[in-house]
Amino acid sequence: MKKNLIKLASAAMLLALASCGQHNTAPSKGVNLDSERIYGKSRTATPAQLDIQYPEPTSEDAERVNKIREELFPN
Repeated sequence: MKKNLIKLASAAMLLALASCGQHNTAPSKGVNLDSERIYGKSRTATPAQLDIQYPEPTSEDAERVNKIREELFPN
């Protein structure tokens, strides 16, 4: 009797959870959807961050990076 009651209760809980799946969602608005800094003047415009152009690394920088890489990851 007790096993049947446990099976019945678990089946009822599964049916209850399965039936409310389509209603168990909350509409969420993105945090930065209205930010002009990220999306520009409109959502279809390019982001403002893409306007930043970084200089090409010089040979001194490349040498320094290679020295650090050799120290951290020796062959």
